[in-house]
Amino acid sequence: MNRHLSRIAIAATAILAVTALGGWASPVQPAGKGSDKTVTIYLTRHGQTILNTLERVQGWTDSPLIQAGRALPVTVGQNIRAREGAFDAAYSADMKRHLESAQLILQGAGQSSLPVTQLAGLREIDFGRYEGAENKEMWTAIVEHLGYTVDHAAPAQAPADATGQNGGWQTMQAIAATQRGLDALMSAMKAVASEPAENGAVLPAEDCTDVDARMSADLNEIAQDAAKRNDKRILVVSSGLSISCFLTDSLHTTVAGGISNVAVSKLSYTNGTWKVLTVNDKSYQK
Repeated sequence: MNRHLSRIAIAATAILAVTALGGWASPVQPAGKGSDKTVTIYLTRHGQTILNTLERVQGWTDSPLIQAGRALPVTVGQNIRAREGAFDAAYSADMKRHLESAQLILQGAGQSSLPVTQLAGLREIDFGRYEGAENKEMWTAIVEHLGYTVDHAAPAQAPADATGQNGGWQTMQAIAATQRGLDALMSAMKAVASEPAENGAVLPAEDCTDVDARMSADLNEIAQDAAKRNDKRILVVSSGLSISCFLTDSLHTTVAGGISNVAVSKLSYTNGTWKVLTVNDKSYQK
């Protein structure tokens, strides 16, 4: 996802008020032996990519990090190691941008030899027929599917009229996100993105329910295995909307401002219970 998709993530996750983070805990199935150990998960979004820079939709479509996007993960790794300690294990989604980001974070932490386990369940949401398309095209289709009217000739951030309609596509996207929420936006995306493309190809898309099912399965297994090994700190690199869907659906936590590149959402896991410690934390970037 790109800088515009960062704004998209802002619109898609700036939903209602931010849930209080400090005391929220979400129970899951007990982990078994060793599960009384607390594991800290550093759930991190990948660095900036070529498709991010081109402001195109990037879900299951992949692209490498740009050169400018390679420095920040190293800094994040350096600061986590200096402030909190070394990682005991590392995981990433199974695409180049995720693996590159994880390896650069480990490089910064002085742990380049630590292997990165790649898991398909940590991928970004699948945008179906809109993979690689311009953000404007996809998000206009989404908000129009939800019943909003977009002024196609207006600048992206042109204000809506007195009825709350007919604004630029980013304006209407933000209005839809605030009024309808992340799950509704992603359900609409799945509906429009699963329609046949112009050449007749059908590329099924996902919604938050689909993404949360695979994200929560992998993250629970990662945390449970870490507890059994007495591991303390685990790096997990995923993508912005997948992280948002997991936080929203499994942990009932939303974030105002979306998930930025190489921002960390820190979670703890103890005896089958998740607790959200921070969301979209950019303090490790400096």
